[in-house]
Amino acid sequence: MMSSAPLIDSSILDLGHRKDAYSGEEISNHNAFAEATSFDLPNVPDPALFCRSNFASACGNQDSGQVVKFAKGTTTLAFKFQGGIIVSVDSRSTMGNYIASQTVKKVIEINPFLLGTMAGGAADCSFWERNLGMQCRLYELRNKKRISVAAASKLLANTMNSYRGYGLSMGTMVTGWDETGPQLYYVDNDGTRLHGNLFSVGSGSTYAYGILDTHYRNDLTVEEAIDLGKRAIYHATHRDAASGGINNLYHVTKDGWKKIHAIDVNDMHYEFAEEKKTSMSS
Repeated sequence: MMSSAPLIDSSILDLGHRKDAYSGEEISNHNAFAEATSFDLPNVPDPALFCRSNFASACGNQDSGQVVKFAKGTTTLAFKFQGGIIVSVDSRSTMGNYIASQTVKKVIEINPFLLGTMAGGAADCSFWERNLGMQCRLYELRNKKRISVAAASKLLANTMNSYRGYGLSMGTMVTGWDETGPQLYYVDNDGTRLHGNLFSVGSGSTYAYGILDTHYRNDLTVEEAIDLGKRAIYHATHRDAASGGINNLYHVTKDGWKKIHAIDVNDMHYEFAEEKKTSMSS
C-alpha cells in the first residue's frame, strides 16, 4: 500500500531559508550555532508523518512502499568485566546488498574516558554522537569536572526522545569510566536507555550474542576479554553478510580508553580456522 504522505520534491532541499508550511513566513538559520541540538525538518505540513512514511526501515513488516528504503547492517558489542570494559565493532557500511565501505569508524571517541558506538544510520549516529561530545565538553567547562557516563547517556536519550518518530535510526552504546567506575548504557532512536553489563547491537548481534552468552564471565582476564570481543565480532561477520571489514577493539580502564587492535576479519578467519584444525587433530 502506497503512503499518503507527500512525495519528495525540490523544496525538501531548501535548507538555508525554508518556508513555514502554515504562515508562509521564511525561517532563517542564521542562529544555527545557537541551536546546537536542532536541524532542519522536511518542508511539509507534517514532518513526522513524512519521515515515517518515506524513510522507514525496510526490515521486518515496516516496508510500506516508502520512497527511500533503509536496509542496514552492522555488528557492535560492549561488555563490562573485572578489568574494565571491552568495546568491539566491525567496519562495514551497507545499503542492502551494496557494500559502501569497509573502513567505517563505528566507535566515536567522545572524550578520553567516554566512547560511543554506531549502529543504524551512519549519518544519524555520527551527527548526534558528535553533538553529544560537544554537550559533554560544555558540561566540563561549566562544572569543572568530567561528565558521568549516566549523564552523558541521558543527554543522548533526551535528544532522541525529542526527535522520536522523525525517522532517525540509531542503536548506540555509551560507555566509559567515571567516579562510580565502569559504566555501560544502551540508547536508541526511540529514547530507550538501558543500563547493563553486556550489549550487542546490529544485524549480526544475534551471532555475537551466541559467543558472548557462551563464554562471558565477569572474572575474565584482560587477554581473555580481548579474545572474546574479537571472536564474537569474527563469528558475526562470518555469518552476517552485512557485517565485515576491520575489527576495531577498545579497552576502557580507570585511566581512559585505549585502542587495542584493528584486524581484518579475513585474517581472523584463517587464524581461527587453523586453531580449530589444531584442536580437532589433538
